[in-house]
Amino acid sequence: MRIPFIVLALLAASHPLSARAQDLSGMAGALKVSSTSERTFVAAVSYTQPVGNYNAVSLSYINEGHPQDHHRDGMAGQAWLRTKKVEQGLMLGAGVGRYFFFDTARTDDGLHNFDNDHGWGSIVSLQARWQFDNRWYAQAQLNRIKPDGKDNTTHLLLGAGYRYDGVPGAKLHLQNWAYDDTLTLATGHTIVNSLRSESSRPFTLEYRRAAGKYVDWTVTALDEGNADLAHRRGMAAQLWLIRSLNEKVEFGMGGGPYVAWDGRDTQGHGTRLTGLLSAVARYHANRRWVAQVAWNRVVTDYHRDADVLLVGVGRKF
Repeated sequence: MRIPFIVLALLAASHPLSARAQDLSGMAGALKVSSTSERTFVAAVSYTQPVGNYNAVSLSYINEGHPQDHHRDGMAGQAWLRTKKVEQGLMLGAGVGRYFFFDTARTDDGLHNFDNDHGWGSIVSLQARWQFDNRWYAQAQLNRIKPDGKDNTTHLLLGAGYRYDGVPGAKLHLQNWAYDDTLTLATGHTIVNSLRSESSRPFTLEYRRAAGKYVDWTVTALDEGNADLAHRRGMAAQLWLIRSLNEKVEFGMGGGPYVAWDGRDTQGHGTRLTGLLSAVARYHANRRWVAQVAWNRVVTDYHRDADVLLVGVGRKF
């Protein structure tokens, strides 16, 4: 997972150069598969951090829809060259980077009729943004993705974004970031990455501690629920890079090992060492209470990847 985390490190490192103006955007549109000319939907969520007046770095989650026999999504880290940032009006940009993909692909092996394939690819993008006279902007973007060993795709996306002013220091909502300890209880929805997308209800208990101005670490007890293909529970440890968007809201990305026992593991291994990639948005209501929304991707080596979507409430102490 090296490229997404390198990008996040750049976001943190860019703080002295651009303490203000971080962007969150959402887009949707149409996708074309190059080899078959098949068309489907595409959607993306992006975080962008300017670096000076003409450059930026971004991290995006991209869902490439449902072409025949494939459900593919992934994380893209990109560096951007842009026209000068404007308070109102048009800004153009070109981006290049790497894309780590997860592809649920149909097979004919007779065991589970799908595989969860993981791999790397390249992504190049062109972007046009119109900044309104408030914090909102409209955006159009063209992506070209070339994954290793997979079909190339072209995306045309339209959407909108919001520009945060940022804060002059990290975790401004805290009087002392070193004591940001939180216990968070969460539940939501688990989706197994199969062609039928079996679902269940998860429950988690997370302990989070600030390890630095831009770094958190967590230990999480996770029960993914009881789906037809997986009944997994275990413990995960993650390291996070995290940025405050304003005095109340922060956004972060994390990853780490996840040791889990799967009651439906037909290969007889039982306990597995898997990976957990996550994104979180946290809202600090006051000094004691925090609400958070999180997306988690369980990355396995036995074709039982899963998305765990969580909403939780935490108590700080």
